Amino acid sequence: MKILLTTVTAMFLWGCMSCSDGKDDPIPVPMEVHLEGAIGSATRTVINSGYEKDLDVCFARQDETSKGAAVYGSWNICLAKRTNGNGRRPIVFAESQLYPIQGENTRLHGYYPADNGKATLVNGGVQFSVDGTTDIMATGLLTGSMDAPVTLCTFRHLLTQLQFVCYSSHPDKWGSIKNIEIVGVHTKQELDLVLVFPSLSNVSSNGDVRDLTVQDIRDLPIPEVTDPGNALPDAQGYVLLPVQPVDGTKEHPLYVRITTTKDGRGNEVLTTSDVCLSVEGGFQTGKRHLITLSFTDGNSIDAVSVGVEPWTDMDQEEIPV
Repeated sequence: MKILLTTVTAMFLWGCMSCSDGKDDPIPVPMEVHLEGAIGSATRTVINSGYEKDLDVCFARQDETSKGAAVYGSWNICLAKRTNGNGRRPIVFAESQLYPIQGENTRLHGYYPADNGKATLVNGGVQFSVDGTTDIMATGLLTGSMDAPVTLCTFRHLLTQLQFVCYSSHPDKWGSIKNIEIVGVHTKQELDLVLVFPSLSNVSSNGDVRDLTVQDIRDLPIPEVTDPGNALPDAQGYVLLPVQPVDGTKEHPLYVRITTTKDGRGNEVLTTSDVCLSVEGGFQTGKRHLITLSFTDGNSIDAVSVGVEPWTDMDQEEIPV
């Protein structure tokens, strides 16, 4: 009887140990997606504001269907804000975003402008309408999971910025600049969400090709410069443009239409002049191009040079977020 009791006790203890092993298995705990950082210049207002205001951004998201499958579901739109302040700042989602608890990957692609989440999703791409004043930025494709969360990204400028340096040795013959327009801009552009290094592609139809006005130029006096070797006037105006399909190369030059209050001979008549612009290597995204225009002693306007500089005086080429 003593031997039987010992055997039963041992079997009971083994059974308890077997059950307790199952109860000790960890239960997956949801992990929230956290991003933080700084965002580059967005609209002209933001460029001048020092980022003291929250900036609305957006993230497209898709999740892996099962761990290791490398197959992803549909894209969803997640609204977010980059909180105010300079430098690296938190990005706060309107609704908390959680990684899948079984370890599946999550893909994210951030972009600006958010447009209240109304940007058109077409076959894994986001379409934008270029208006000449609003920047378009994107992070490129980000991939993370509970085991390897993504915490940093870089918003990159996807447009190029143009400003103008204007002068004349006889400004009285030209009057003032009424306006400057960029001719034939392909305003419908698409961001492919699976691109690690983001860029825009042209998806414009005929109705999307139109002229865009350079901002802050209207009724601009033309400074007098008799010796171009001396210091030139400050750059004026700004316009933000896509680089596809018109990239500013010799094969695909950019046309600028300038309206002055005089005809270059001193006659008071609104005069329109077209100037063809090209630069070696073409216009670059995320760069500011300074177009120097000489209003000659005659009736022509010459593009003297095209300089390339950082996006703004205080901006970096790429800013980590």
